[in-house]
This record gives sequence, C-alpha cells and structure tokens, in this order.
Amino acid sequence: MQNTTHLPSVELWWPHLDIPAKHWLVAHLEEPVPSWITTEISALSHVPDLPTDTQYTLSVRDREFIVTQNEFVD
Repeated sequence: MQNTTHLPSVELWWPHLDIPAKHWLVAHLEEPVPSWITTEISALSHVPDLPTDTQYTLSVRDREFIVTQNEFVD
C-alpha cells in the first residue's frame, strides 16, 4: 500500500518547473503527481531521491499558489 504525502515547498520548484509539467499540474491539481514530475521537483528543490514508494499530492496551499501563478504558464 502506498503512502500519500506532500511535496517540498512549492515556492522552491514551481518557478523552475518545465512548462509541460506546469500544464499537467494545473489541469490535475487534485490528482497524485506523476513520477516524471516528482523526479523534476526532487531535483529543483534539492531534495534528492524522494521515495519512489510514496504517492505525492499537492497540499491546499500548493494548489492555491499554483492557481495564483497560472498566468505565467500560458
């Protein structure tokens, strides 16, 4: 069974996340984050090797931050 947990602080990785990942997250704010995005977030936030047996989700705060930053995605 997988644990569900939150990612590192969104301020660390959102500004540098690639555009396809940003578009995916904006379109799927409440879904588990895919591993290809988790890997990028891990590198951008300097949190090496986030556990692969964990299912990551965005916190309410993360989702609110992303929504307010959305104009930079388009």
